[in-house]
Amino acid sequence: MKFQADREVFSDAISFVVRLLSPKPTLPQLSGVMIVAENNEVVLSVFDYEVSARVTIAAAVDAPGKVLVQGRLLSEIISKLPGETVSLNLLESRLQLLSGSSKFTLSSMSISDYPDTPAMPTGTGKVNASDFAHAVAQVAVAASKEEVTPVLTAVMISASAKELTMVATDRFRVAVRNLEWSGSAVDKDLLVPSRVLTEIAKTFAHQGDLEVAFGTGEREVVGFSSGNKSVSTATIKGKYPAVLQLFPEETSNFAVMSTHDLLDATRRVALVVDREKPVRYKFAGNEATLESIGSDVAEASEQVTCSLTGDEVVVSLRPQFLSDALGGLDAENVKMAFTTNPNNPNKPGPVLITAQDPKGAKTGYKYLLQPNLLVS
Repeated sequence: MKFQADREVFSDAISFVVRLLSPKPTLPQLSGVMIVAENNEVVLSVFDYEVSARVTIAAAVDAPGKVLVQGRLLSEIISKLPGETVSLNLLESRLQLLSGSSKFTLSSMSISDYPDTPAMPTGTGKVNASDFAHAVAQVAVAASKEEVTPVLTAVMISASAKELTMVATDRFRVAVRNLEWSGSAVDKDLLVPSRVLTEIAKTFAHQGDLEVAFGTGEREVVGFSSGNKSVSTATIKGKYPAVLQLFPEETSNFAVMSTHDLLDATRRVALVVDREKPVRYKFAGNEATLESIGSDVAEASEQVTCSLTGDEVVVSLRPQFLSDALGGLDAENVKMAFTTNPNNPNKPGPVLITAQDPKGAKTGYKYLLQPNLLVS
């Protein structure tokens, strides 16, 4: 194998697939990038039995062939080469890189145990890549980081003829985002690992239109592609909790205030709050008062102007969870709607957080927050 390619184009391609490499590969070969050169194009791909990524670039191919090399090391080298072009030449089991006055030689990895990269599922619909990336960022923060319950580490994706819906929960909060798309309805919900979906969304954020493909039959995978790049990921098997029914249809008791002011105040008061401890929020009249709870070292309180409709309310919320919600809002003002606990009317229920004045006609974003929301 021998070819020459534009260094920046090759660097972009290798960095794209390397971002999707598993952080903890089960086999040494799964940390590698497969490079296949033929017909004046080069295909770079990775696959770890769960996630696959593939990109095709133009190149001057003098000798076709393929090689498997350490992905992250190759990406690091390519990004720092001095020349405008890079030449790769496979000599027996050694891959030689030349660019400007630089020369590197890498050992190749065994191809015999490397799995075949699966074909992408057929496209189901398209969505704006930038909007998709933002929507994923809004909901993925609510996915669980604990592997004890695998389904909760996923983002549930469903599709109608006009909308994609993404849902995430960690039992203490639920984030939902509806996103316009042009595609077909899908008759089942797919659970995509949150970590993988977040990386995919960042990768395609500036790619224009993003094609989404839902696997059919027993092959429950989701594919994403744009231009010369594509990614597919296996889904998580299991039944997702029925969290959408937790959202109230109407709320008559709510407060409206500046998103920026509430976020900043929450972050400041949280500085003296022990990890996992809540901040107390009291909404009365035209003011919300924040107070730290449970710290023997320091105390903090702050007031934020608000407009309250309904009764005075006191709720204790984990500041990081509220900050995650406020950080995802595309609005100058936030609406915090209060519900009652169905099991104990004397205690507050989940708090519904939405945009009061979204920048767009419809954000489709809502966030339900309450400690022990789903714990029986």
